[in-house]
Amino acid sequence: MPMEGPGSHDLSLLEFLYRAPVAMLQTDGDGQVQLMTPRAAQLLLPLAPNSALENLFDVLEPTLPTLRAEVAAFDAPRGTVLEGRRVTLRLPGMPAREQVLALGLLKLDDDRLVAWLVDVTSDEHERLALAEHLALATEAAGIGTFELRYDGSEPLHFNVQTFRLFGHPDGGSPQQIVREAVASAEIARLAAWVAPLRDGREADSVEFEIRLPDGQSRWLAAKGRLSQGCPAPGRSVVGVIWDITEQRRAQAALEAQRVAERASRAKSEFLSRLGHEIRTPLNAIVGFAQMLQRGAVVPLAAEHRQAVAHIADAGRHLERLIADLTDLSLIETGTVRLDSAAVDLGALIDEVLHEADAPAAARQVTLRRALPEGRLQVLADRTRLRQVLANLVSNAIKYNRPDGDVVVEVRRDVASWRIAVGDTGLGMSQAQQKSLFEPFNRLGRESSGIPGTGIGLVLTRELVEAMGGTLEVRSEPGCGSEFGFALPAAASQAPPPAPPRALQSRDDLRGRVLAVEDNPVNAVLLQSFFNWRPGVELSIAGSAAEALELARRSAPDLLLLDLFLPDRPGLELLREMRERDGLAMPCIVISASALPSDIEAARNAGVDLYLTKPLDVDRLLHAIDTLLGTVA
Repeated sequence: MPMEGPGSHDLSLLEFLYRAPVAMLQTDGDGQVQLMTPRAAQLLLPLAPNSALENLFDVLEPTLPTLRAEVAAFDAPRGTVLEGRRVTLRLPGMPAREQVLALGLLKLDDDRLVAWLVDVTSDEHERLALAEHLALATEAAGIGTFELRYDGSEPLHFNVQTFRLFGHPDGGSPQQIVREAVASAEIARLAAWVAPLRDGREADSVEFEIRLPDGQSRWLAAKGRLSQGCPAPGRSVVGVIWDITEQRRAQAALEAQRVAERASRAKSEFLSRLGHEIRTPLNAIVGFAQMLQRGAVVPLAAEHRQAVAHIADAGRHLERLIADLTDLSLIETGTVRLDSAAVDLGALIDEVLHEADAPAAARQVTLRRALPEGRLQVLADRTRLRQVLANLVSNAIKYNRPDGDVVVEVRRDVASWRIAVGDTGLGMSQAQQKSLFEPFNRLGRESSGIPGTGIGLVLTRELVEAMGGTLEVRSEPGCGSEFGFALPAAASQAPPPAPPRALQSRDDLRGRVLAVEDNPVNAVLLQSFFNWRPGVELSIAGSAAEALELARRSAPDLLLLDLFLPDRPGLELLREMRERDGLAMPCIVISASALPSDIEAARNAGVDLYLTKPLDVDRLLHAIDTLLGTVA
């Protein structure tokens, strides 16, 4: 019906509203329809009884049962009663379908209402699809969501994945679940974390521990923020939550590994220092014992020679213990160095058995060898193989019976030589064999009176494996034991010439030797060694500064150098002598350090020979004879 006095713009506006896709209606205060656009009829008539849309409230009441009450409660003379309210209508038909409308309601005066509806079905479907995709993505990633609503009761809401994270896949009361799973101190910390979020401020993610219903402990992390679409006072904090238990365990394992590595380094450093401190006085004990045994000091009676032999044996035993401890530490850190070469196995076995003669005789044990004819050569590190054989033979003697036998047997095994050390001693049970290679475990023989630390076999197995073999054990209680391993056979080579026995006086050798040794007792020992070389002039310096002064006054033909001097490192002194002073003399390092890193550093510095304390007098003098003979 035309309105009185309307302008042309009013008619245009009415025409637009009439044709717009927005459904519009005008009703009285009770919802009775007075006017409606064609779009409103199209949307709502299918829901009206007998296709006659008379009352808007009646049509929407199945979906919005509180609509009449909300309109009645709106006591302002005019204004927006509601806006953007989502209404889902179930349209009749085959099949039935749902339509989602956004509803707005405006009060014009006491008896007039204007309603408008917009079809948002496609938007709602997209929103639901997006929500489903998001739910699938978070579930696949193990990420849950939560919402903490501040509407007076502050209820907490979880999605399905969050219930799973708390060990309640079937749901339940989130508040009760949290109270049961989280300790009170952790709840207080979470409340402090949420406080700035509620005020719209940022906060880092938080980590907390929970206890699942089965008693298992897990760690969760959460990140949240204030919901942007929820105005005060109905604001809420929304966020995500995920399981970080494996990350925490990995971090703990990594930290434990770092602690273990630091402890291992500390242990290696301690053993290195311990070895250095023990080897220095041990050098004097073993060195003077050697001189006494050879009659280099005074001739000894038979009983005195036996006493000195015990001193020398005890010193060498202590040296082996220190070497075993250091080597075990190096193997644990993966820094042990092996130099593989062809080794004359027969000669090496003879050396080991010769060294073991005295302890075998003391325990009334007979040593025997069972080797095939011909020269036997294996590919191995000679020093380490000697150490392995010496450990096995020593154990076979110590744990044997009186009048027992120790047999070192070698036999061919395809492309290898198999070496076995057998005894007729106590033997071992299966239980003892299982604990055989545990460090410091002596299998209950601590009170047997037999000396040992329980690391010899551990080190032996590690060295055998480092050379490419496997240590095998066969034993029965009362029937003795046999330890065997195989190493690759090496091509036959001509035997190296045996070094001459050096501890013989030589009046023909000439030269000047400068020894840098800060330990007074070891300095005296060196002087006693050189009594067998009366034609050699020996000067001893107690520091690097003194050594430089002596070398510049009279250039030496040979330098004997300790690595650790009181005023500067030995290798630094050597570098200055050669580079600044132009002294090209050969150098022998005599050090209490047996660490591969120190030996490698000395080799890189151009040292001709590296000897560790305690010194073998024959080897030292033979090296001096060779190097001074080369200089001459």
